[in-house]
Amino acid sequence: MHKPKQFFKGGGQLADYPGWYKIDGGTEDGSGSWSVVRKPDGSWWWVVAEHIFPPEGGNFRVDLGDQITDRNMLTQCEENYTQLLQKIEEKKRNESSQLI
Repeated sequence: MHKPKQFFKGGGQLADYPGWYKIDGGTEDGSGSWSVVRKPDGSWWWVVAEHIFPPEGGNFRVDLGDQITDRNMLTQCEENYTQLLQKIEEKKRNESSQLI
């Protein structure tokens, strides 16, 4: 059976959780999607639920599932994290060059 390729969709730092980064991904064929969170200590966690404007306050809340311990998935998470940081840095450079 053919397993669809996984790819990085996007992500960013969570404003309500300083130092936490959320990354979203999915399958190439669109049949699945996933989200993970990187905590400041470098650990990776599956996201099981997302809440926009939760009743307890803030803009966004994530409910975490299991910690990711599979070496292949951790490698994929780190690669996606590196990509995300590069995109964030590129966006900052583009924004600052437009101000000049």
